[in-house]
Amino acid sequence: MFNTIKLNKKYWQSILPKLRYGVPDPLDVHSADQHKFSEAMKVFNFRGVYKTTGSGRLRQTQLFLKDHIAALNEPVSILDIGASDGSTSLDLINLLNGSFKKYYVTDYNIRCNYISYKGYTYFFNPQNECILAASRKFVIYPERKWLFGFLFNAKLAKIKGLPRTELLLIKRNLQEKQQENERIVIMPYNIFEPWALEKVNIVVAGNLLNRAYFTDSQIEAALGNCYAALAENGLLAIIRNKLTPNGEEIEKSCVYQKQSNPAGFKKIHQVNEGVEIDALVLSLNYCNSTNQGRE
Repeated sequence: MFNTIKLNKKYWQSILPKLRYGVPDPLDVHSADQHKFSEAMKVFNFRGVYKTTGSGRLRQTQLFLKDHIAALNEPVSILDIGASDGSTSLDLINLLNGSFKKYYVTDYNIRCNYISYKGYTYFFNPQNECILAASRKFVIYPERKWLFGFLFNAKLAKIKGLPRTELLLIKRNLQEKQQENERIVIMPYNIFEPWALEKVNIVVAGNLLNRAYFTDSQIEAALGNCYAALAENGLLAIIRNKLTPNGEEIEKSCVYQKQSNPAGFKKIHQVNEGVEIDALVLSLNYCNSTNQGRE
C-alpha cells in the first residue's frame, strides 16, 4: 500500500512539522524555485526508475573530463545520456565554460504531459500511461494496478481526449542556458537505440548503466550503442553514485577510450575503485559494430 499511496510532504508537514514520511510535492514542477523543481523531479517514476539527481554528484569525473578536453585543444561534442533533470549536465556545461562544439542533454523520459481534474493532477509518460496522480494531500502511483484503477479509472476515462499540457523535465536554469547557447541541445534519447546524429567525442552515462536497473545483456546492448556513437579515440564515462554504510554518498566511475584494434574499450581512469560493470565493459568486442552510426 505504501508503495502506491504516499503523503504529500508540503501539505502534511504544514500540519505535522516533525513528520518524516512522505514525498516532495510533484506540483512544484511549476515552481520557479530551482530547488523545489529538482525536489519535485525526484517524485517522478518512469517504469521503476526515479528521476533522482542533484548538482555536484559527478564532480571528480567531470574534472577529469575537463582536463582531457583542455589537452585536446579543440572543441568536442558531448552526449550526456540519462541526464534526468539536467543538474549534472549543467555542472559540466558550466565547468567547461563554453569549450564544446555541441552538448546533447538527453534522457528517455525528458518530457511528460499532464492534466488537472477535480483536485488531482494526472501525469502521463510518452507512451500515454498515467504514471502519477497528485493532489495537495497525496501522491499516488500505479504500483498496484487494481488499486490505482479503482481510484482513478473512471476519472481517467472522463479526461481521455482532453487537451494536456507538455512539461519539459529539465531544470529551468538549464532551459534558460540553452536559449542563450544554440550549441546546447535538449532532446529525448533511448540508450537502447542507435544514436542517429553525428558521432561525438565524449559519452557520459551517469547513474544509468548498472545492474540495479538492467541485466547484463541489456547493458551490453547499451554499451554497443555508446561505442557506435563515439568518434575514434572518444571517451565513455560511466558513473555510479553509491551510499556507504554510514549513509554518505560517494562517486564511483570509470572512463574508457574507444579502440578500433581490438574493437572495444580501454580503461584510462577511475574514481573510487570504479564501477561494478568494469569487467563487463572491458570484456566486450565490437568488431561488427565499427561501422554503426553516422560520421
